[in-house]
Amino acid sequence: MIANGSRLKRIKMVTLGAPNLDDVESWYTAWLDYAVVERGSVSKKLSESWGLTASAGCRFITLCPGSGEDVHIRAVEIDPVPDFKTLTTWGWAAVEITVADVDYVLKKLEGSPFKVLGLPRELTPESPIRAMQVLGPADEVIYLTGNVGDRASSNHPDPKTMIDRVFIMVLAGPDRGALKKFYLETFSLSDQGDYAFPVKVLSDAQGRPSDHKFDLSVLVASERGNKLELDQYDAPTGARPGPENQLSPGVAMTTFEADSLDDLSVDFITAPSALYAGYLSATFIGPAGERTELVAKA
Repeated sequence: MIANGSRLKRIKMVTLGAPNLDDVESWYTAWLDYAVVERGSVSKKLSESWGLTASAGCRFITLCPGSGEDVHIRAVEIDPVPDFKTLTTWGWAAVEITVADVDYVLKKLEGSPFKVLGLPRELTPESPIRAMQVLGPADEVIYLTGNVGDRASSNHPDPKTMIDRVFIMVLAGPDRGALKKFYLETFSLSDQGDYAFPVKVLSDAQGRPSDHKFDLSVLVASERGNKLELDQYDAPTGARPGPENQLSPGVAMTTFEADSLDDLSVDFITAPSALYAGYLSATFIGPAGERTELVAKA
C-alpha cells in the first residue's frame, strides 16, 4: 500500500561517518557515477543540532547521483573505529540504491575497490526484485537493487541512469516491533507488511546458519519510491561503537524531508533552525540509537 498521509515525504540525504574522505570521493565518482556537489566543514551550529560537538570543523563532501536526483550522500570525516564490524550493530545499517540492471552493475564493479558481499539474487524465488550488496569505503553496506517486474504497479522507483538514487534506508535494532510502532505512530507511515526470510549477507556477518530467517518490516513514505526497512538483530548484536561526540562509522544518519517539523512527538536535540538553505532542520535519536535528521521547507 502506498502512503498518502505520511509526515515523512522522502529520503533527502544519507550521512556516512568516514575516516577517509578521499576514498569516498574516488570510489563513488569512479565506480558509481556520483558527483561531488559540495565540500566544506561542519559548522558549530550543525554539530550542536546533531548532539555531536566534536564534529564541528570536520570536513565533509556531498555527492549526488549521475541522474541529478536531489537525494544526496554526504560523508563526514571521523576518527577511525577499529572495532566496528558492519551489519552487527544497531542503527542505520545499509543504503539501498536503485539500479537499472544489477547484473550489469556487477560487471561494472569488477576490479573496483568495493567488496562484493552478496552476488545478485532474487529477494525471494518469486520476487521481481533482484539485488546485490557491496561494502563501501566507510564500511557502509550498499544494496544495489533492480526490478525486473512491472514498475508501474510497484513502489520501486524508475532509475534514470544505470546507478541512480537511494530509495530505501535499512534500520536495525533489537526490537523490530518497537521500531515499527515508533515510526508508524510518530510519522503516520504506511505499513507495507512484515516478512521473514534468509538474508545471506546478514547471516554471514553475524555468523548465523544460512537458512536463518530474519524478521523485517517495510514502511513507506508519501513520495513514490521512498521506504524504510526495519530489521530485527538478535543477540549477540549490540550498540554501535563510535568516536566520542562524533558521527558513528558506516551509515551514521539519515535525513528525511518532512511536511513540517511542527507537532511531532520526538525529542529534538536542539530546536528546529535554518541550518540548510531554504529548510528548517532538527535531529532526534530513535529507539535503536539511530540519529535521524528531519528537514522541512522554511
